[in-house]
Amino acid sequence: MGILQIPTAWNRIEVGTGRFTPGVYRTGDVVLPAIRHAPGLSLELSGLMPNRDHNGDLLQAVERMPHCPSGECPVIGILAADPFLRIDQLADRLAEKGYRNLANLPSVTQYGGAFRTILNDLDVGPAREIKVLGEFARLGFAVSVAVAHIDDVSVAFALAPACLFVVPSFDLWRDRTLDPDGLLALCDQVAGRRRQASPATPIVLFAGRMAISPTQARDAGADGILFD
Repeated sequence: MGILQIPTAWNRIEVGTGRFTPGVYRTGDVVLPAIRHAPGLSLELSGLMPNRDHNGDLLQAVERMPHCPSGECPVIGILAADPFLRIDQLADRLAEKGYRNLANLPSVTQYGGAFRTILNDLDVGPAREIKVLGEFARLGFAVSVAVAHIDDVSVAFALAPACLFVVPSFDLWRDRTLDPDGLLALCDQVAGRRRQASPATPIVLFAGRMAISPTQARDAGADGILFD
């Protein structure tokens, strides 16, 4: 079975910012509520700051979002580790607008190993994200999974994800600058696991502000690339 077809270029769209946003969201768009940059952090890592209410902001954003056109599959980014997330409420609001695809973006899997263990012990870590995504899948949503460590991959494949988003961990950022070689190496490892476990699952690689070229991403096994 061949790899499922996806767009080669993906866009991240923040709802509620002053930036131009399209009238409709389409396949290849990752839609998030607005995220304010924290000093010294990338946007993805800023999205994990504890002073944000990502899912509350998302619920408000959904009210302003247009209905999803038939045949389009934009991915809605949820904070799946949020212990206060009301899955039924968010699922109902998204379904009312025709949005049936989501992912754990931003993801607490971006944290390092020791802290990830602490988060899992508190039931607000990567394990909770997978559990929550599984709940959405049982409600009929197509779920994609963000992975930042090679150990994330086997658990992600257990959900039969629509695609994998390979995102950088904290370890791959230095002064808001991405280490592209480290991220490409991770993507290559993920692609290797895919060949063994789920050959049809597409991989989308985070590329930052053009830190990684489409050719580099393709050589590392990615099928799509997500730009800022």
